[in-house]
Amino acid sequence: MAFDSDGFIEPPLESEILPRLWMGGTHEDETLTRVRRLHSVGDRKFFDAVVTLDSNSAPMGWLVKEFRFGFPDAALDLDHAAELERIADWAYAEWKAGGTVLIRCQAGLNRSGLVTALILLRDRMKLEEVLRVIRSVRGDYALSNSHFVEYLEKWKSER
Repeated sequence: MAFDSDGFIEPPLESEILPRLWMGGTHEDETLTRVRRLHSVGDRKFFDAVVTLDSNSAPMGWLVKEFRFGFPDAALDLDHAAELERIADWAYAEWKAGGTVLIRCQAGLNRSGLVTALILLRDRMKLEEVLRVIRSVRGDYALSNSHFVEYLEKWKSER
């Protein structure tokens, strides 16, 4: 992890939260406006399935199942929440079937944290444990969006 001038600890681009379940961001050279190289069919495939939550991220490439849904790092509206439930169901199923799954957004902290948390909650983890595990791997700024944490608290209380 690297520190910036404000003391923010920048997490690695991608981190393994639990075996085969990864959370991360998008490298600045892997955005639609700055992509340096297109993926080819012969590229090494590290992830079996990827959830991309930043609309500016370049596609993952050949032979990788990808679910794309860009939404803002802000309060959730009902349409976004419903779609995120479908995304989390899909990613959870891929992970439980033995696939290596990456949940990514731009910075790899909030949007990816929200979906990763929903996956772990589906795996019957307690919310406090989910937050602790994600933050221990991605840093204290992971899931710092209070709207997302409130959504997770409400989600957990309804189940």
